[in-house]
Amino acid sequence: MTASTVESFAELGRHGHHPLLERVDATVRFDITDGGQTEHRLVRIDNGDIRVSAEDGSADCVLIGPRAVFEAIAGGRQSAMAALLRGVLDAHGDSELLVLTQRLFAAPSPGEPGRAAVAEEAAVAEEAA
Repeated sequence: MTASTVESFAELGRHGHHPLLERVDATVRFDITDGGQTEHRLVRIDNGDIRVSAEDGSADCVLIGPRAVFEAIAGGRQSAMAALLRGVLDAHGDSELLVLTQRLFAAPSPGEPGRAAVAEEAAVAEEAA
């Protein structure tokens, strides 16, 4: 996992409390694939209090995708829902949590994504297939 993705998850844990998730009590696991390896980030949300670990534990929702997709989501260049609809991210479990977890990351910039971003997403999708 690159420093930007690691830093994004570490920042979630340091932030500690997220007011928009005060009514959420759930776990979400991010399975980040890179070649033949998978790294995990387990995010525990306890009424808005957030803890992050590198555990491969059970979760209410599991998001699975290539490292480049998670980098784009964490960097605010794409939303998790858009990645799911494009087929470059897979989700299992409570689908409502997919929508709620988008609140954890920077919102994508308004307006249309540039051609480079669309081309990057297409390349990531091809690699994942």
